[in-house]
Amino acid sequence: MHPLRIPLTFAALALSAAGLWATLVVSDTAFGASSTGTALCLALLIGLGQLAWYHQRLWLSQCLLVPPLVIMLVVLASYLLPVPWLSAPLLDQPLALTSSPPRWGFSPPSLLDTLLLTCLSLSLLLRTRASLGTPLMHALAALVWAMLAYLQWWPGTMIPLAPMAGPWFLAVAALLLVTQFLTVVTGWGHTLPSIMRGLGPAFLIASAAMGVWYLQESEANHQLMDRAQRESDRLAQQITSRINEKLLAVRRLRLDWELDGALPDPLRWQAQTQAFLADFPNLAFIALAGPEGRLRRFQSARHTGLDRDAARHVGLLMPDAQDTATSPRESASSVLTLPDGARGIISFLPVRSSASHQRMGTIWLAFDLDRLTTKAMPAKARDGRVWQATLWAGKRPVWRLPGPDIEGPWSVSSDMTLLTHPLRLEVRPSHALLSQLKLHYPAASLCAGFIVAWLLYQLLYSRHQQRQQHHQIADTNIELRREMRRRSRLQKNIEWLADHDDLTGLLNRRKFLASLPKSASQQPLSLLLCDLDHFKSINDQQGHQAGDRALKRFAETVRRRLPEGGLAARYGGEEFVIYLPQGNAAKAREWAESLREAVQSSGIQHVDGRPLTVCIGLITQAQGRVAPKDLLHQADLALYRAKRRGRNRVEEASAAPEGAVDSTDLHAEPGG
Repeated sequence: MHPLRIPLTFAALALSAAGLWATLVVSDTAFGASSTGTALCLALLIGLGQLAWYHQRLWLSQCLLVPPLVIMLVVLASYLLPVPWLSAPLLDQPLALTSSPPRWGFSPPSLLDTLLLTCLSLSLLLRTRASLGTPLMHALAALVWAMLAYLQWWPGTMIPLAPMAGPWFLAVAALLLVTQFLTVVTGWGHTLPSIMRGLGPAFLIASAAMGVWYLQESEANHQLMDRAQRESDRLAQQITSRINEKLLAVRRLRLDWELDGALPDPLRWQAQTQAFLADFPNLAFIALAGPEGRLRRFQSARHTGLDRDAARHVGLLMPDAQDTATSPRESASSVLTLPDGARGIISFLPVRSSASHQRMGTIWLAFDLDRLTTKAMPAKARDGRVWQATLWAGKRPVWRLPGPDIEGPWSVSSDMTLLTHPLRLEVRPSHALLSQLKLHYPAASLCAGFIVAWLLYQLLYSRHQQRQQHHQIADTNIELRREMRRRSRLQKNIEWLADHDDLTGLLNRRKFLASLPKSASQQPLSLLLCDLDHFKSINDQQGHQAGDRALKRFAETVRRRLPEGGLAARYGGEEFVIYLPQGNAAKAREWAESLREAVQSSGIQHVDGRPLTVCIGLITQAQGRVAPKDLLHQADLALYRAKRRGRNRVEEASAAPEGAVDSTDLHAEPGG
């Protein structure tokens, strides 16, 4: 293993602890802190499992790695499965360690962070087994890390739904990945061709899946933004239409008074305004001021206003509304605090006589922004769990619907005009709502691409391994067949050496005696016993090499002249025995004489120039049982006679009588 594996792992653990401290203690972003803290905690467990593995504590390593892997698989399932199957909002709720708002909490990490942690933990659980995909796990982890780094520093228009873990997590993951790779890469040398054969196409598929995910994720985010923008525009339009609807109603009421040419008396005022406020409950109050601007009538939506309370309300409102209350045209105040403490806007509608066109007074219509905006919200969004809504007047918030604990990563805004004042409605959807609305096919495409890449790697790796094994088996079979042929040749050589004389290449004595025919149907047969004359003097005077050459030359002379079916053998020393089949005594003697003459003219000489000669003892048997030893004895006797009569001659002996005893060896070695 690599010598830096322990220091690098400790560095990753130290970075994890520092990142947790900086994220959960220093950071002010609750949701980002919670998801980042979760990712760093999981990375810390993976680093501890990696350290236990390096110290050969496999059981401890598995105990540290399996729980994070199970958690990450559940988180991946939340990104892949439909919401009714595995509700994403349930997983999105932080496990708060403090009171609201949750400063220290833990929420699921983003999809890419989860995939990166899954690859790191799987590569450790798979150990160094290239056949199970450990090299691909490292490649996928590097690919996901590169995408996370790209989104971290060059996000562009890609806004992930779940916040990314950030630089601390990227640094820890890089250290863990580099350490794992350096630790196991040296063990892949013998399978490197198979690894590269499977890793290349699989990595291309994974990269294509990552690119498709990026495009689909961007499109899905844009769809969510467009949907949120449409909802925000609808809310702004609805708020505006509600105000316009109330203004239209109060204009009708004003038209009645203008046609009458007089302001309503208290009884008529109370009857009309109470019915008006009952139809529009989100109004704060309606009041009527005289032509001089003094408030004469007042009716609140929450309690019955009395004339004696008008002065108090005028005293509260006039400082902010004095400039617009006496305007000759319809006007509106700025956003101000109403008598009941709510924020609102007052619309001023002058009342003129239809006959004289003189101003009789002014209608004050106060809109409660809280009730007006809240009523415009969908019923499920009024509790603040779906989104956070804020109404801005310039850079100052004038109304806010408190949002959920976990807000989404982005907001949308819509411009609108309330009466004569431009306002901006900002809506920030919750993470839970976006998780429900967002399509699952980008995450499904990415995970499916990674799974296909892993299956393709397994297929290509195993096929290449099988092909190599087949080649090895074929090479082994070829080598085995070559070895079998070599052993067969060796066996034949051994068998040949067992039956032949290795110097002359002729049969040896044992094989010759075993090869002689025993059947009388193969008679007549002749047996020749040959002895080279004075062969000892060649060895003594010219050396054994010269003697060996003389023996080889004689054997070659016999072999060239031997008829079909004949046998020749080295009987011992310079003695040779020859079997001639199917020939009478005359033909055998003729053949023996020709052999003697051929030996004499072969060119082999003694040291004094005399040619090498041979003595031949001949025996021919025409009938009776063949007794090889008896025939050899008779030929040996004939050979002795040839030696006694001067050598270089052929002597013929008569055949042994039928039934001669051959159980003893009667042959005696003659002198040279």
